[in-house]
Amino acid sequence: MVKEVNVSIILPARIYLEDKVASIILPAVRADVDILPDRAPSVYALDFGLVKLYNQNGTMKDSYFIQPGMAEIVDNECKIMTQGVISAKEITAHDAKKKLAEAESEQMKLFYQMVLDYQRGARRRYLRTIQMYNKKLKKKKSVLKKFIFRPFSKKTDDKINH
Repeated sequence: MVKEVNVSIILPARIYLEDKVASIILPAVRADVDILPDRAPSVYALDFGLVKLYNQNGTMKDSYFIQPGMAEIVDNECKIMTQGVISAKEITAHDAKKKLAEAESEQMKLFYQMVLDYQRGARRRYLRTIQMYNKKLKKKKSVLKKFIFRPFSKKTDDKINH
């Protein structure tokens, strides 16, 4: 018997998708994670990204752009809980660019920017924590840059120690 993973994409008000697939790639915060049958129970924080669903023959069955959320994997069931989702088939680069211009919240701007980046072939991490504290990081950036990137010498080591 062929083993499969039951996948559910759950929004706050409803279940968006329920399906059976051979494997799933999730955009976890630190790195993409491949979910296969009989995986150990796990919980992942998800970042803005693309969820990919694969068939038994290894071809991509479907893909969905998601907003940050959580994924829980237990007993060949993967529950993806997110604030927003769009099928990759349903949105074009033109639509994403238009929605980016209309977006009011920072989260929606990041979401549509991520969609545009994927469609243009650019892939980068959208770490939520960095985005949330972006203003604080900009203020401290000059101090951190001096400390991290300044070459160490005997004089700088003496200043740090005293």
